[in-house]
Amino acid sequence: MTATPVGILLLSVLVLFSLHMVWRLARGRDGTAVACFLAAYLLLAVLLDHHPEPVSIEPLILPLFYPYAWLGIAAAMWAAVHMRVSRRALRFPGRDVRLAALFASQLALHLGVLALSPWLEWRPMAAYVLVSPLVAVISYIAYRLQLMEMRRRADCETTWVFWGGLCLLLPLALAWLAVRAMPLLLYLT
Repeated sequence: MTATPVGILLLSVLVLFSLHMVWRLARGRDGTAVACFLAAYLLLAVLLDHHPEPVSIEPLILPLFYPYAWLGIAAAMWAAVHMRVSRRALRFPGRDVRLAALFASQLALHLGVLALSPWLEWRPMAAYVLVSPLVAVISYIAYRLQLMEMRRRADCETTWVFWGGLCLLLPLALAWLAVRAMPLLLYLT
């Protein structure tokens, strides 16, 4: 991204997504979520460290450009602790519905991208790596849809049908973006 108006707009999308993510964690007041979030940052920084130099600042900065990857790792850790699986739903007993919706939507996004990318000619993974702002937008839309579905239920849960639908639709949306939006964004920035 360059310093064009579109480039600045795309960078602001990442900043706003990151701020929303941190705000949601602070408002959730869940110590496990914060611990998973911090551990995910460290894990992502270690995974992104590929430099032979003994000290490099790049691994510490790169997670900020991929906040959805950071949140996805945290979601996997948090779900391993709090998610309960039943025949009809994924349950998060005793958790804040907004925090559960955030983590459930991110889990759906990441599982869908990892599972469907080979069958979609790696387009979802290409969009995931190359078009961070658009993935952040898709991620936020997934969060809002998941939150709407979870608020309709008495307990903090999501049905398998809805969550599975997110797992399928989100990679398809990313594949479509890889074909349609990436060339346009490259032209505009």
